[in-house]
Amino acid sequence: MAHLLYHEMMDKKGYKTNTSVVRSLVKAVKVLELLAQATTDIDLGSLARQAAIPKSTLVRLLGTLRNHGIVQQDPQTRRYRLGWALIHLGKAAERQLNLPLVIHPFLEQLARETGETASLAMLDRNHAYYIDQVLSESIIRGAPPIGSALDLHCTGVGKLLLSALTDKEIEELLRECGLPQHTEKTITNATHLRKELQLIRTQGYAIDDEEAERGGRCIAAPIHANDNTILATISITAPTSRLTLARMEEYIQIVCSIAKQASDSLVGHAALLDS
Repeated sequence: MAHLLYHEMMDKKGYKTNTSVVRSLVKAVKVLELLAQATTDIDLGSLARQAAIPKSTLVRLLGTLRNHGIVQQDPQTRRYRLGWALIHLGKAAERQLNLPLVIHPFLEQLARETGETASLAMLDRNHAYYIDQVLSESIIRGAPPIGSALDLHCTGVGKLLLSALTDKEIEELLRECGLPQHTEKTITNATHLRKELQLIRTQGYAIDDEEAERGGRCIAAPIHANDNTILATISITAPTSRLTLARMEEYIQIVCSIAKQASDSLVGHAALLDS
């Protein structure tokens, strides 16, 4: 459903309809995404068809990307692939986005102590995204894919990240995204959601009790930056058959304790995380 909500905010060519965008840049990103998904080099016609971009426009776009090393063209086949410059950019991003590397041992600890899938998530515009994860060893387990876009109003990590926003930011998000219902337990009332967010701020953790998906529960706790703002969340996701209401308090204490340890570990990484 989170993916459906995202796509409802796009027009038929994949451009956002609710905000000003640089359309040539949107087209370039679309082309790079298609090249990244391809298992072999792509010819101009196929790329134009998949991207829904006229060939004349695409030739100019690819020429610009090629000049910067972002795209390569085989001189014999004239087919396209991603360029070497992206490796340099990826390495630079890895240095700057060091958070998963720092937090991963704590995800391992969380998965080990609870036996459930432990995840790291961050906020990006109107959704939360999983950026790292340690899977439960159980056959039946919560396994939300890395990169999954999560609605903020109905997931543990989403509500926790939402609680860190200002009232104005929350109102803007509600106007833009609404409160789509996923299960009978999903919060679909703005007043109810505001009360839930205030409770989360007070108690310091958030719970998804079958609000995003029937049969699944999640407990999320904050990862604080050096200025005590919420930088990210760590969480466990589990089936209700194991993460029962009777065991909830025990698991909440574990998640919150490890989140505190993870936050404390960031003190020595200020230069990386604040850049």
